[in-house]
Amino acid sequence: MMMLNNKPIDNKEYSEDILNEGLSIYEVCRVFRGKVIFLNDNLLRLDNSIKKSNIAIDLNSLHVADQLNRLIQLENIKEGNIKYVLRVTPKGIEQYVYQIKHSYPSEEAYQNGVDTVTCHAIRENAEVKYVNSGLREMTNKIIQEQGVAEVLLLDQDNCVTEGSRSNVFFIRDNVFYTAPLPHVLPGTSRKRVLNICKENGLTVVEQRVNYKDIASYQAAFITGTSPLVLPIAHIDGIAFDPHHPLLVKVMEYYFDLLSKNF
Repeated sequence: MMMLNNKPIDNKEYSEDILNEGLSIYEVCRVFRGKVIFLNDNLLRLDNSIKKSNIAIDLNSLHVADQLNRLIQLENIKEGNIKYVLRVTPKGIEQYVYQIKHSYPSEEAYQNGVDTVTCHAIRENAEVKYVNSGLREMTNKIIQEQGVAEVLLLDQDNCVTEGSRSNVFFIRDNVFYTAPLPHVLPGTSRKRVLNICKENGLTVVEQRVNYKDIASYQAAFITGTSPLVLPIAHIDGIAFDPHHPLLVKVMEYYFDLLSKNF
């Protein structure tokens, strides 16, 4: 079952290949205990994507939250990921809401971190979450062939910007570093981590980290809808400390926030 233009339909005939035609922007929302976590953050980012894509439509008229909640009820979703797609066609606007496969980190991954690699790739208009099948296929292939958890993207200046489906933070000398807007997607988990750091007096510098300098950082982690806050053990074989005290502290704050609110 899925939602098409605010109506439930059978999804057997649906293929994401249709999203390669025209412009499609999207959000992936995480369901936890039957509720979408941090939904307002997703809606704010969707509104930002709509405006930056020059789509002449009011977010409120789309009734996104209603569609998400209706699908959750129809499919009795307790945990998982839901994708919302706004597709612009010559005939008008189309909306799709459906469950997608998810893969959440294991307890061992949260304890000891995950391996990542880098590749040179630039997402045009990085602040907009739009369907980019070419980049996704390329990074998925790397993830599968090299057996890593994520691919970190390097820009034209050889700086680490973000993951293929995540944001990335580094820690050095008790200072957090992460690439600023507009170089990256304004991730909802990234936003929460920035708020946590601010509320707890932790210093954050929003600047890109050059690849040649990454070995000088003690810790690194990715944030996103599925990983939430996930330590990195290696980037291209370079080791990082998944047990860094500040990283552990941010993880504790984040999961405590999740537990108290949902």
